[in-house]
Amino acid sequence: MKDLDDLDTLHTGLPALPNPRHLRVMEAVAKHASVSRAAEDVGLSQPAVSQAISVLEERYGRPLFDRSRNGTFPTPAGDVLLKRVRRALAQIEAAIATLSRGQANPAVVRNITSTQIRCLMAIAGRNSFSQAARDIGVSIASLQRAARELEANVSVSLYTASKNGQQANGAGMELARRFALALREMDAAVDDIRFLDGVESGRVLVGTLPMSGAYLIGTTIAKLTNAVPDAQVYVTNAPYDMQIDSLRRGEIDLIFGVLRAGDTADELQTEMMFTDPYCLICRSGHPLTERSSVTADDLRVYNWVVPKAGSPRRSQFDWLLRKLGVTATLGIEASSLNTILAVLNSSDRLALVSRHEADTALMLKLVHVIDSPIPFASQEKGVTMRQGWVPTPVQARFLNILRAEASNFSGSGNR
Repeated sequence: MKDLDDLDTLHTGLPALPNPRHLRVMEAVAKHASVSRAAEDVGLSQPAVSQAISVLEERYGRPLFDRSRNGTFPTPAGDVLLKRVRRALAQIEAAIATLSRGQANPAVVRNITSTQIRCLMAIAGRNSFSQAARDIGVSIASLQRAARELEANVSVSLYTASKNGQQANGAGMELARRFALALREMDAAVDDIRFLDGVESGRVLVGTLPMSGAYLIGTTIAKLTNAVPDAQVYVTNAPYDMQIDSLRRGEIDLIFGVLRAGDTADELQTEMMFTDPYCLICRSGHPLTERSSVTADDLRVYNWVVPKAGSPRRSQFDWLLRKLGVTATLGIEASSLNTILAVLNSSDRLALVSRHEADTALMLKLVHVIDSPIPFASQEKGVTMRQGWVPTPVQARFLNILRAEASNFSGSGNR
């Protein structure tokens, strides 16, 4: 069994957060431009401060401070790291402030250790202490000790009993979420520092919504990886609520898809990139493709692949049916474009999608867009991000390519 302090990664797959005490030492040295004054500020000896800086310099593989008679000042790498350090510490302080429903107690923040952070994050991702200890390869006694030390430090209950044993409660989950965001800042710092050496690399974690359309994302990924061979792009597709939770926990960097009004709440922000009109599609060779114009009467005689209830597309579909004065047979309800295309290919059913969603299938001549006699609204598409998120160079390049591709899509009359 390993001790918690020996773990380099957790269930997130990200590097472990550096010791928060070392991060506070770095911030203090930069603030005072002096090791001695920083030592007084954080309540440590000068050798301990120097040792903390040495640990960080070894971790990041380069000097972080220039020491001279005029003082101790960050190197270019130190400046880059310092920006992420301050953001990481701000997440930890915000977490403690939330627990205390006021300002963060400096003594509480000062006593939080990387072991306690790793412990809570492991527990938050599991159903019990024993499962967390087993999955990350430490003794349950070691895990419990760190868990209870953190709980005593913050003076708030972080765990609750369940049928499987102890697990994180609401306060524990929120604290773990903030810790995860702090960890993401330090993970980003590695890519930021490498960029100083002219090395552009790193990960982009993209969440896509069902029926968001794959063309722009696929083109963006291809152009990014052609320009930056060392870039790694991970794409997950999941329902809206799951993606929002993942975004808030720092498990993904952004969500691409239909924007919803609620995206601007709860520490999130949106960027609208283009409007995507709805359209009706059928299989290639469908009887309607032989008509020079399609009337409402023509549409009334066919069955549909119905959008998922509660989705923006379903609202537009229900509006269409009211205009047609018909009731759709709800025998087939689907939120997967692949499923919709498969059903259309084997039947004379119709479907309502956005033009962007149909784009690849149109290029492959799998479907035909019906010239609808009823005009449709457009949906706004773009990205949802955490407020104040600062992308790494490779993440910023991904966003810029996506913006350009979205602009081209809009400018081409949506193909």
